[in-house]
Amino acid sequence: MRDLGKVVVNIPARAGSKRVKAKNLRDLCGEPLLSYAVKCALQCVNADNVFVNSDSSDMLRIGSGLGVKEYRRSELLSSDDATGDMFTLDFIKNIQVDTLVMINPVCPLVTPRDVLNALDAFKKSDCDTLISCEETQMQTFCDGQPVNIDVNTQLEPTQNNRKIQILNWAVTIWDTASFLSNYEEMGSAYLGKNRLLFPLDPLHGVKISNEADFLMVESIMRGLKVKP
Repeated sequence: MRDLGKVVVNIPARAGSKRVKAKNLRDLCGEPLLSYAVKCALQCVNADNVFVNSDSSDMLRIGSGLGVKEYRRSELLSSDDATGDMFTLDFIKNIQVDTLVMINPVCPLVTPRDVLNALDAFKKSDCDTLISCEETQMQTFCDGQPVNIDVNTQLEPTQNNRKIQILNWAVTIWDTASFLSNYEEMGSAYLGKNRLLFPLDPLHGVKISNEADFLMVESIMRGLKVKP
């Protein structure tokens, strides 16, 4: 079992969302969307090791108002062209961290238990990267081609199909030394080389990408009486 060293949570929240304008600031059942990720992180690590990573003063203030640290990213890392590799590398180079956890603010149903379970799985593995996912055995096609079924035979019961992993990025964990070496070697490290795909309850990994997603999550939270 590995030593995780210093564990830091990074919550990336760029201001320039397009499909749902300013979605990280938008009210969701009485709280800004961003606040759910911050409150989740605070139940997993010490507040001194939680950062809101943003180019938005409003988002940084939400984080500091909840007792976590601000990390203001540069204008270059706030553009539409900025990649996960770029802003994660920037953060690792400027913050002392051995194990970096990213909690995605657009997945507000992820729970502290999900994060702690992911950290435990990471600790017990030899992976350099853990990425949360949803698993399905439903019949799957890509570009019209079957992925986990044989279309030339009778249709098998769904439970006999190979499992497909769909990344949701609700929780991602990196060994930062490996991230840096992978980036130096390959020019990328976000996906890692030796990765562990970590299944979440599908409900917890729901990601807000558009207006319909936002309304769906709002309805789920009201129905479940999920409170910030």
